[in-house]
Amino acid sequence: KQWYQRRVRVFSLGSVFTLGSFSMLWGPWNHLMHLTKRARLPFTVSYFSTLFLTIYTAMVMKSTLLTVFCACGQFVALLWYVFSYVPGGVTGLKFFTKLFSKAVMKKAQSTLPI
Repeated sequence: KQWYQRRVRVFSLGSVFTLGSFSMLWGPWNHLMHLTKRARLPFTVSYFSTLFLTIYTAMVMKSTLLTVFCACGQFVALLWYVFSYVPGGVTGLKFFTKLFSKAVMKKAQSTLPI
């Protein structure tokens, strides 16, 4: 097996355990109802679709590039979920996203001949 297949399985399993820990704290039924609320539905769809796609691209398609892309999407969705429960977490996440994107754009503009 490829090295990334093992890492993707461990990463995805850890991601599911993180979600499961919230479920155990809130109660499984309450957590499920919370995940399917209108405000949380974008997260639920993005998280579970990237989770499935990450495992599918690693195990079935065996595509390293697609696996890395899907795993990054899964990581972002998980961060979004965790930070949304920390007081001030969404504001902090938006701040660091803007800061990071500005730094990347500045570096890209100075590096790439556009």
